[in-house]
Amino acid sequence: MKVLIIALLVTIAGAFASENPSARLTGGTVTTAGQYPAAVSIDTPYQLHCGGTILNLNHVLTAAWCVMHPTTFVLLNPFWLRVIAGDLNLVPVGYRRETRNVTHLFVHPNYNRVTNNHDLAVIRVNAPFPEFHNTIEPAIMNTRLLPINTQCEYAGWGAATNAVGAPLNPAQRSAVAPILTTVSCNAANIHNNRVLPTMICAGSLTATANTVCQGNIGGGLYCTGQLTGVLTFGLACGAANQPGVYIDIRQYRQWIDTQFTRTDNPQPGWVPSPQ
Repeated sequence: MKVLIIALLVTIAGAFASENPSARLTGGTVTTAGQYPAAVSIDTPYQLHCGGTILNLNHVLTAAWCVMHPTTFVLLNPFWLRVIAGDLNLVPVGYRRETRNVTHLFVHPNYNRVTNNHDLAVIRVNAPFPEFHNTIEPAIMNTRLLPINTQCEYAGWGAATNAVGAPLNPAQRSAVAPILTTVSCNAANIHNNRVLPTMICAGSLTATANTVCQGNIGGGLYCTGQLTGVLTFGLACGAANQPGVYIDIRQYRQWIDTQFTRTDNPQPGWVPSPQ
């Protein structure tokens, strides 16, 4: 993107950046308070940061990948996760910030870490978010099949490159991501048939600075102001032929809604059913 990347080293990044940096937003346009009030940042011990989206007072939607161990591929202990809402910057802490610990992690039972199919998880926080206001609001979820070239946006935080230890950009930014055809995204030199019918491909096929990069996984794609997808892969960091790929939440509304009333608590170490 054309906006200068802020090369600010964030203290919280240093502790885990050498292990397995996660996706972040490169370039983009700095957002304003209330522009994406459902967007949250999720701290995890291994993936460093992920994105997420507020669904209601007690629940956040993210990618299953964000709540699974990166090498053993089992469910993390929710104790290690933290959700940051209502703040445009990772640092410094703003007066609007609301931080929550996590009590429950609900991963889609058919999540496949190899294909990224069904890459969704619902997080239950330890205390309700405050009654909704300008900087903390639940997302409105899209229910319609959207036409190709619909102009969507991704909002999140990120670094400029996928390099190990790349410094985080502490400011929330957004990037335009038009919906692309699945056929074009599945070309051999692009995603080589990895974009499944449960997914949406959005972004640019040409090199551009306005792309998702290494913290953005799990964050939301907003189309016509509504949450439409959850980022699962396609971290271009400005390179060509790597548009973002998102889980199409329109196809998962029933599963998402049923997580809100679950009374069980999946234990750390749980794994999805064999695929």
